[in-house]
Amino acid sequence: MTASLLWKRIWRHKIFYLFMLPGVIWFFLFSYVPLYGIQVAFRDFRFTGGFTGSPWAGLKYFHQFFDYYQSKEIIRNTILISGMKLCIGFLTPIVLAILLNEVRNVAFKKTVQTLSYLPYFVSWVVVVTLMQRLLSQYGGPVNNFLESIGLVNEPIQFLNNTSWFYQMIIGSDIWKNIGWNSIIYIAAIAGIDQQQYEAAKIDGAGRFKQIWHITLPGIRNIAVILFILATGSLMSAGYEQLLLLNGPATASIGSVLDVHVINAGIGSGRLSYAAAVGLFQSVIALILILTVNRVARKVSDVSLF
Repeated sequence: MTASLLWKRIWRHKIFYLFMLPGVIWFFLFSYVPLYGIQVAFRDFRFTGGFTGSPWAGLKYFHQFFDYYQSKEIIRNTILISGMKLCIGFLTPIVLAILLNEVRNVAFKKTVQTLSYLPYFVSWVVVVTLMQRLLSQYGGPVNNFLESIGLVNEPIQFLNNTSWFYQMIIGSDIWKNIGWNSIIYIAAIAGIDQQQYEAAKIDGAGRFKQIWHITLPGIRNIAVILFILATGSLMSAGYEQLLLLNGPATASIGSVLDVHVINAGIGSGRLSYAAAVGLFQSVIALILILTVNRVARKVSDVSLF
């Protein structure tokens, strides 16, 4: 397509491109302009010198991170928590979307959808505060209920306990995001041709067979795309949740890269070091997305590019 034809096509659909403009501006300002600051990771940043006036430091801060005695532990914790979130948190929205699609009572379906979306708009500060109140050892309703039905003899310390730490992290993450993440799958299921279900019913297929042979293949492509995108967060476990739920008792299994970057950059003022660790996360995330995208293209013919 020549440049003149391209511009004619853009001008013909100018209204649609106008709708895209706010999103493009947002991405440019908040995702591309900050790339200028990457150089901080390679400089001894001084506030008086700014980005360009600070002296070059080469890979000094990358070496500092990998020489740090807890760096392996932090990387391991990050991959473990992110991996569990990726595996469990990726499947649960698909299950919820399929179950909601099978519900025939519209009022009940809308109610469940609304209730599942609401936690997404609640901040992690509120979520963790609720968890502290509900799961408290001292008069918390969850422990009171478990004791009243005889499941436990004494209150369980759910928070700040290494035995329950991963369950709390994964459970709260699923509760907060399952509704929001299921929206795309619900939309994908709604786009499946209903005649396929009618034909399957005539052939005697039950609901399980309809899900297996029609619903799952119908959302396969969008699931692969979302999985490729989700692999980019394997080196990012989420700083808000871990910053609030992790404590001294769980530090050995709860210290992650995101919190390490926040503590180094804002807590200690080591901006160059924090930028170096953040850049390390971003490079690994890019490599993961490119690798998984390549594998997905070979295996399923579905890919981002």
